[in-house]
Amino acid sequence: MSWLSRELSRWRTASRERLRSLFFRARAESDMDEELRFHMEMEAERLVTSDGLARPEAERLAAASFGGVERFKEEVRDARGLAWLPGARLDVGLALRMLVKYPALTVVGGLGMAVSIAMSVGFFAFMSAHIYPILPLDEGERIVALENRDMAVDNEERRSLHDFVVWRDELRSVEELGAFRTVEHNLRRGEGTPEPVPVAEMTAAGFRLARVAPLKGRYLVEDDARAGAPPVMVIGYDAWNSRFAGDSAIVGRRVRLGGESYTVVGVMPEGFAFPQNHQFWIPLRADPSAYARREGPAIFIFGRLAPGVTMERAQAELAAIGRRSSAAFPKTHEKLRPMVMPYTHSLTDIQGTTVWMAVRMQLMMSLLLVVVALNVAVLVYARTATRQGEITVRSALGASRRRIVRQLFVEALVLSLGAAAVGLVLAQVGVTLGNRIMEQELGVPFWADYSLRPATVLFTVLVAVVAACIVGIVPAMQATGRRLQVNLRQLGGSTGKGLGKTWTALIVAQVAVAVAALPAAVGAGWGEIANATTRPTYPPEEFLMTELRKEPAAARAGADLRGDSARFAVRLAEIMRRLESDPSVVGASWVASLPGRSGRIEAEGVPAPEDSPSGHRVVSEGVGLDYLDLHGARVLAGRGFEPGDITTDPAAVIVNEAFVSQLLGGAQALGRRVRHIVRQEGERAGETKPGPWYEIVGVVEDLQVNDLDPALVRPAVIYPVAPGQTAEGTLEVRVRGSKAAGFAPRLREIAAAVDPDLRLGTIYSLDEFERQDRLAVRLVALVVGLVLVSVFLLSAAGVYALTSFTVTRRRREIGIRSALGAHPGQVLRSVFARVAGQIATGLAAGLVVATSIDGLTGGELTGGKGRVLLPAFGVIMVVVALLAAAGPARRGLRVQPTEALRAEG
Repeated sequence: MSWLSRELSRWRTASRERLRSLFFRARAESDMDEELRFHMEMEAERLVTSDGLARPEAERLAAASFGGVERFKEEVRDARGLAWLPGARLDVGLALRMLVKYPALTVVGGLGMAVSIAMSVGFFAFMSAHIYPILPLDEGERIVALENRDMAVDNEERRSLHDFVVWRDELRSVEELGAFRTVEHNLRRGEGTPEPVPVAEMTAAGFRLARVAPLKGRYLVEDDARAGAPPVMVIGYDAWNSRFAGDSAIVGRRVRLGGESYTVVGVMPEGFAFPQNHQFWIPLRADPSAYARREGPAIFIFGRLAPGVTMERAQAELAAIGRRSSAAFPKTHEKLRPMVMPYTHSLTDIQGTTVWMAVRMQLMMSLLLVVVALNVAVLVYARTATRQGEITVRSALGASRRRIVRQLFVEALVLSLGAAAVGLVLAQVGVTLGNRIMEQELGVPFWADYSLRPATVLFTVLVAVVAACIVGIVPAMQATGRRLQVNLRQLGGSTGKGLGKTWTALIVAQVAVAVAALPAAVGAGWGEIANATTRPTYPPEEFLMTELRKEPAAARAGADLRGDSARFAVRLAEIMRRLESDPSVVGASWVASLPGRSGRIEAEGVPAPEDSPSGHRVVSEGVGLDYLDLHGARVLAGRGFEPGDITTDPAAVIVNEAFVSQLLGGAQALGRRVRHIVRQEGERAGETKPGPWYEIVGVVEDLQVNDLDPALVRPAVIYPVAPGQTAEGTLEVRVRGSKAAGFAPRLREIAAAVDPDLRLGTIYSLDEFERQDRLAVRLVALVVGLVLVSVFLLSAAGVYALTSFTVTRRRREIGIRSALGAHPGQVLRSVFARVAGQIATGLAAGLVVATSIDGLTGGELTGGKGRVLLPAFGVIMVVVALLAAAGPARRGLRVQPTEALRAEG
């Protein structure tokens, strides 16, 4: 114990001394000066007393006996572990001066690194927010989702009411098991116009699971879900303020929701939106006995892992229950596999995504940073070679190799940290913009956090350090690797060392990685970028569109579905009649898809494509009789739709120009037959079955055009459908003038006047829809464009710098060859030969890697354009490199023999 006590005391004393030196550095330095002064005075006093020396002479000899005072100070600082402090400050200062001294490298390298870091950090932020988010609930990390997965089609099976009851009764490793589904109902306040709102039909267990007390009243309980219980509803804080003006007497108020009147029994506090992004909750009253197995509504099932239970243990218990169900009900459950997963995975449709998969995707995104860092390393290496004189002098003055490498690394670190700061801002802007787009189109779940979190900042710093290692240490190790000679004549006469194998390796590596990675980056975004040039042939600003459907209450078990569909058809026809009689409306039409009339198409006499043996990919659309006229699409051959074409099983279809050109190769379309290839459900889920044949009776103009790539206009098969043949569809209204958005309130009024229970979804003008789509496309185009510009600019700068360095190193050789009568072409070939060899080697390696990856992924990595992109990027890289080398090569031709020899002498 005495030894341990002594060691602890020594450690505490040393720690106090280090902290004192760190936070009171000036005082520590003053104490050190005082201590040294005391020792020298004592030595001088001894010399005066014992040797009889005069005071001045004794002080001189005392100082000489100590050697260099600064050397003692450095030793003391080393002993305190703080020798790096003054050196680090000097390193950072020198690094900042270097960034200012070499502005081209700073701007080009910093821009490239900022863009690549922004992409890597942005992807990390997206992954953190969606794949493995922090659920903002008590023990949110232990909340899980449960679902059946149909292994026959590798897809989830959410019609699991019967399994939910079994799991709730038998599963012990998961507590508070509950379920919900999202439905849309019309919310009506007083005599106002109904508006559709998403509503969570949820079991009471959901509120207990969240462990959030209501702000007012109570939340749902089990008795609310029993048959005959009065309809009750809980609302969220945002809905309470926005739709009910924060009414303090809201609890007990009756609100019309869909076709029923609900009593508000509670208000949840601000920020609560469980289970996904909800503000309205009503009891889930689905009765399993009313449905056969694998029938009924689609539900999401959730729960919390019991104390001490892992997800693996819960999965094992659930799998055992699943095996018993498979044995008991083989017709419906033989291919079902129940699964436990993180809660958000089921709702974001990313089931099965593991940590390793997320890491691999992140590494793929970070590959661009490696490409850019290699290019910047080439620039830094060329710059470091020109500083050989400075490095040699510092080495001669006693600087160790470690000290010089540290200085060069700090220079790279300052550059990468500056780029990381810019990249972090770019990533935050990009993620925020992407979040805005998603919020408008899809809605963002309550757990998605796009704020600047500590994990994101830490990841950014980590990425910056990795980049700095590539950019700084590789050139530094090469620059200090050979024994440095203190030769002032050599310092004045040349730049020192040649670049040798490191130059070759860096050039080959940066060309290879660029050629391998850039086609994938472009291929991933090419489809979106090219789609930006697709535009409608009709004026989109004159069109409104909204989803229209009947209330889901009418579709519950036991309802008169046939009579309900007839009533829906009558109401929809009345809405369209009123619209067409409005002086502001040009016309209205109905768009819907009927079962069995979607998916891939088989055309008579046309073989299926190699990459899609089950049929051709086409747009299959059911439209009203006047849809084509409403959009101004001319009939080019045959005829348009006629009233007799609308039957239970119509035999007539119309195709567009793209169908004729892309599928039929311009051949005659009229009279040819087509049929859908339908994916089966139920017991034969996953299998395909051809539908009935339809005859092509007309060819119409394409409703969209693309000047960049006509092949991007998708082939379409159009069939007639009458309002009411489906329970839902899209209503399109063409308004006179160019401001269709202003007609949206009037459209809701007309629908509400016909039937308050008809649900209109969000009303978009097609121009707004197109604008949002173009915004997302432009974001992708901007990112891809920045990547291309950064990498090509860095590649060009690297080749330029190293070729220029080569010309400078070979000035004497070039001068002598010119004096001996060498032809300029020979000189150019000698300069280009080495560069061309390195580029060719890197190009070959990059093409081999890219072709292999593209083949393994079936062309998905390059968007199916590998045969075009790979050679195209190879040619572009060669052109960029040769153009970058041309300037220094031409400068080499102007080298005069006398000047070269004089410089060497």
